[in-house]
Amino acid sequence: MTFLTLDQTTKKYLLVFLSCLLFWWLLSAQATCSASNVPKIYTITEEELQGLDSRLSRLAQISSTQQTESKRLQEQLTKSEQELLVLKNQLATSTVQLQTAQASLQNANQLLKEYGQEERRTRLRIKAQRNTWITIASCLLVALAVK
Repeated sequence: MTFLTLDQTTKKYLLVFLSCLLFWWLLSAQATCSASNVPKIYTITEEELQGLDSRLSRLAQISSTQQTESKRLQEQLTKSEQELLVLKNQLATSTVQLQTAQASLQNANQLLKEYGQEERRTRLRIKAQRNTWITIASCLLVALAVK
């Protein structure tokens, strides 16, 4: 509402000022937009260009070498994984065989203990029979000697 209280000449000056401000804003916006669309141009010497080319060739060679090495390592990894699977299978088979051998060994030990106990009983029985026959023979000899 303060605009209504201003006199006519002040309104004209204010209108001229706002028009100039608008005109300036439109021109600066156009310059900014057109400046941002212009691609930047760089200059490079022939030596720098040759250096860049040689670096690009070297990088291409390195990349090729790395790809070849990567393929070789991938194949080696696949081969190692297959060998690992074979070794795991062999380990599992060996473990089963070892458990079977241990069970067989325990069984053999048990049988040997039983055989040892049976042999001991047999020896004691034979010793008892021998002592019995010696006693009987001694008694017979004494009886014959007394007669």
